[in-house]
Amino acid sequence: MEWARWKPIYLDILADFGYDARADVESAMVLAKLVENRRMMNFRTIVDNFGSRVSICGAAASLEHELSRMSSDDTLISAGSATGRMMRQGIMPDIIVSDLDGDVQYEIEASSKGTLTFVHAHGNNIESIERYVPMLKGPVIPTVQCQPFGIVYNFGGFTDGDRAYMIARHFGVENIRMIGWDFDRAFPKEDSDPFIKKKKLMWAKKLINDF
Repeated sequence: MEWARWKPIYLDILADFGYDARADVESAMVLAKLVENRRMMNFRTIVDNFGSRVSICGAAASLEHELSRMSSDDTLISAGSATGRMMRQGIMPDIIVSDLDGDVQYEIEASSKGTLTFVHAHGNNIESIERYVPMLKGPVIPTVQCQPFGIVYNFGGFTDGDRAYMIARHFGVENIRMIGWDFDRAFPKEDSDPFIKKKKLMWAKKLINDF
């Protein structure tokens, strides 16, 4: 995602939610510092991890019922809190896209077994980044929603789900299957504002449709 293309969308998101861009930058800098000594995957290796067809698993109420739709040939991508629900069904994701806001212990476990994790920094998760990123022992790709710099990347996307979609597209995947997605009804999460969640789902739907 070119920053020039993402920037106006990002500014619209900030305005819609009243978020502070400076907090996003601060979080991005914290993440960059934590991963600066890690060995990063090169582009070709990441492409190989995705393959040609993926199933992106979201956190809708229907996820467990829909998991049977996945093909054994698909690369399995879990978005945020879908990770724990997949693993409780005995399914290990190949790739995780997360802002460390769900059942992080499952993401830590998956990472320890080699799952590639795209970790996202934003203004509301600095504490989680500081606490959990050092626990991720597998390969990590750091992502941000502000202007990228150094070793942190902006592939586009606002929520874990639409960001997973845009990351897959960035790395050349055209055959994308969506599992456990519902843009109209958010899966209830403790301490989550349902109004804000609904707005986030509206943005996720818009971004996927637009890209």
